[in-house]
Amino acid sequence: MDRLSAAALWDMMSATLRADLPRLFFLAAPFALLPAVAVELFGPPAPTSVDQISNQQLLWRLALPSLIGAFGQLAATHLVLRPDQTPRDALLAALAAFPVFVLAQLAGSLPVGLGLLLLLVPGLWLFARLLFLSGAVGLAEGGSAIALLRRSWALSEGHGLQLSLFLLLGLFGVVGISILGEGAGAALDVVARGAGLASIGRFLHALVPAVGNCLVTVGIGAASALAYRLLARPAR
Repeated sequence: MDRLSAAALWDMMSATLRADLPRLFFLAAPFALLPAVAVELFGPPAPTSVDQISNQQLLWRLALPSLIGAFGQLAATHLVLRPDQTPRDALLAALAAFPVFVLAQLAGSLPVGLGLLLLLVPGLWLFARLLFLSGAVGLAEGGSAIALLRRSWALSEGHGLQLSLFLLLGLFGVVGISILGEGAGAALDVVARGAGLASIGRFLHALVPAVGNCLVTVGIGAASALAYRLLARPAR
């Protein structure tokens, strides 16, 4: 019988977040929340059409926040793997593993990207097999970037479908959180501007979606750690 299912992993992630959300959130917030707020307030304006997307916008609104947020995700992964350790321990472990983790993500992004270009399902399946566990593998086992990918591939053997289903559920969750965050931030912005507090409104419009982004970062880190814990455990 399979030791991992999409529903079980979702339940485990939810339970972990409910039990330890404050510690995980404030650990990841400097890397997932603050950069998102800074980009919205001080970065280039968001494009309103595909034609307006520039290299500068891709760098400041996508590449750099994703890179910084990945460090927060890695720290959250460590804290879930080793809940007895402190946030300081998690940050130090993430710092040590981060270069190899980023190299693994870059190396795996080509096949995953090609899969996403073909169809969503192949891309999710490749992401589940190659990249989803790589952070937890790097923190728990170490090794080179290629070793992380090979180990992730080996651990996920026979579980690609369940991991892909979990990621698909997560994708719907991310979209929902993004819509709610943007809507709530826009509503607070309108209220603040109506009260003559335009600067506060703009800040709230940036802050609320960033809170959602931080929750997503923590959730991915927690799910990666929990899936690794299940798949790396000797079969009974």
